[in-house]
Amino acid sequence: MVDYRPLPDDRTEEFRAFVTYAFRPESGPHDPDADDDPPEPAQVGDPYGVFDGDDLLAVCRHYWFTARVRGDTHPMAGLSAVATPPENRRRGLVRDMLAESLREYRDRDTYLSALWPFKHPFYAQFGWATITEHVVHECPPDALAFARDAELPGTWSRLDADDWSRLPDVLAAHGERYELTLDRTEEWWRKRVFRGWDTDPYVYCWRDATGTDRAYVVYRVESDDGKTLTVQDAAWTDYDAYLAVLGFLSDHDSQVETVRLRTATDSPLLDVVDDPGEVETTVSAGPMARLVDVSAALTAFDYPPVDADLTVSVSDDLADWNDDTFRLTVTDGTPEIERTTADADLALDVGTLTQLAVGHRTAPDLARTRDLRADDDTFDTLRDLFPETTTFLREGF
Repeated sequence: MVDYRPLPDDRTEEFRAFVTYAFRPESGPHDPDADDDPPEPAQVGDPYGVFDGDDLLAVCRHYWFTARVRGDTHPMAGLSAVATPPENRRRGLVRDMLAESLREYRDRDTYLSALWPFKHPFYAQFGWATITEHVVHECPPDALAFARDAELPGTWSRLDADDWSRLPDVLAAHGERYELTLDRTEEWWRKRVFRGWDTDPYVYCWRDATGTDRAYVVYRVESDDGKTLTVQDAAWTDYDAYLAVLGFLSDHDSQVETVRLRTATDSPLLDVVDDPGEVETTVSAGPMARLVDVSAALTAFDYPPVDADLTVSVSDDLADWNDDTFRLTVTDGTPEIERTTADADLALDVGTLTQLAVGHRTAPDLARTRDLRADDDTFDTLRDLFPETTTFLREGF
């Protein structure tokens, strides 16, 4: 019988071998005798495995985040490095590991889980649903030269990991407008922002004339097909600070051919550049999330100051404690929930409910794509309880 448990330290090389084969098979077999430590980004989080006796069959890694959801912070588990070698595939091991992971999260009172999928349909079958789209802008640096005209007083300086504490306030100010912004730990800043898997990124911070840090940029320069400056992470406190970021990127016009910047879907770049035709813009589905515990989540999230009564039938093939009918009562914004055998006002799967709960999709959005069907009164209730928000989970893991 297989067993899911934390990975002992002496099995680290096996974990690395599994992950290398799953995500970088072109690099060849992992050498367990190589005298190298895991790169610092790989040292964050808790590795777990599925075992048959002492034989390791599959692995994953868990992160323990605090995320902003509807204006307040909540625990959220991050799931990554899900890997099974080919000899162990098609045995249901990943499904078992995901189910056990949800139990682990629930035992830790963590009612939301997120991941970056290798394929969205794969994790959709287990209840995760897309909760962020992101925009990638690519343009020559000269296309951003207009931002220099702002002539903002301030200075850019390069930071190292010991300067990490200058950045959280900038991220917090930028993240106020986005649900799913993470409250990063010192370890995350040091090992996941200032350190890279192969080479470390450049980290620069902009401080205005009053001595206040108002923007930062984390980036690397690649030369596969002409030199490209790729921004891995960036934040700014306001529009002027945004212009400072664009001006900084444009100042690399003598070094790179292309600037690549990933942002939330509300990016104003196409509205402010002189020639939008110079900017190639793509919108992509990003990370996925799911409610780990429907009852716990729906009573923990904040609601507008409304009164509402809603009975929801939730389908969840992976977490049987969610596969039930719930009555959600909200009185002046205060929620209560109970299981019920009454007829439901609507039925939906746990992924769709997750999208509603975090504000990524509204009831009308879901109705247009036939993911949700309900009468007019129920739609009005859903609109009142779950107003639209802008989500942006920017951290890769």
